[in-house]
Amino acid sequence: GLPQSAARRETGRRQPLSESYYGRIEAVEFTLRADDGRAPWMLADADVVLVGVSRTGKTPLSLTLCQVRGLKVANVPLVLECAPPAELLALGIDPRRVFCLTLAPSELRRIRASRLERRKVTAMEERVGGGRKSDYADRAYIMNDLRNARDLAARQGWTQVDVTGRAVEETTSYICEMIDERFGNNDPQVRTC
Repeated sequence: GLPQSAARRETGRRQPLSESYYGRIEAVEFTLRADDGRAPWMLADADVVLVGVSRTGKTPLSLTLCQVRGLKVANVPLVLECAPPAELLALGIDPRRVFCLTLAPSELRRIRASRLERRKVTAMEERVGGGRKSDYADRAYIMNDLRNARDLAARQGWTQVDVTGRAVEETTSYICEMIDERFGNNDPQVRTC
């Protein structure tokens, strides 16, 4: 083995940081800035764009794709009452890079109802009374919300990904396979997995 002093020097020595490391840091910074539709002007620079209704796991999936795979990811919520950002529908966004996340209506309803409970919205609605309740976890609203997202994805030529029962890592692998299959290393503008 190494003498004690040499062993100490080896363990204290820092390895040089790779270009891959800096690329991942850049991807994480990009993804955090482009989270939840906050920076629609950044969509054209994203390697992957995730869209979907509320509570389909866009942010966790974005973070996994950027941290594990080094991809710049933007995500945009699709809200029934609001038009998507014009930048999302622009011709400069390659539809092969856009993935629309969907979820079984019953699972989405369970997740949304739980969120309302945790935020104490349900209790507040009962106290205030007046019969007005949030549509957020209403079955009919959820069905319309999902239908609207699926219709938009179909019109735009985006890939729909049902995340029901899938671990984030499984969806990450699936999206990476699609990106690699579609772009390989032939397009220098798109990072592959």
